[in-house]
Amino acid sequence: MLVIQETYVNETRGYLLGEPTEYYEPSTDNIGELFKSCRKEHGRCISRVYQDTPDGTADPIGWVFEKLCKYDDTGERFLQNVWVTYKWVKDN
Repeated sequence: MLVIQETYVNETRGYLLGEPTEYYEPSTDNIGELFKSCRKEHGRCISRVYQDTPDGTADPIGWVFEKLCKYDDTGERFLQNVWVTYKWVKDN
C-alpha cells in the first residue's frame, strides 16, 4: 500500500505552514497518476526528494511542487512549496 505525507512551506517568508500531514493513503497506488494529481493540486514540480540508502545510493521518495497562493486575510501573494513524500507499507 502506498502512503503519502505533505509538508507545506511559505517560501516567500521562509517558514512551515503548520505541521506536516500524517501519512495517508492517496487515491491511487500508481506513482505516475499520483504525480499528475499532485501537480494539478500543488503546481509545477521544481525538484525530486531523495533518501540516502545504506549502500550509498539515493532513492527517489517524492517531489517538491510550487505555486503562487494568496493569504486569506490580506489577499497578498506568497510562494508556496509542497513537499510530497511517499513510501510503501505492508497491508495489515
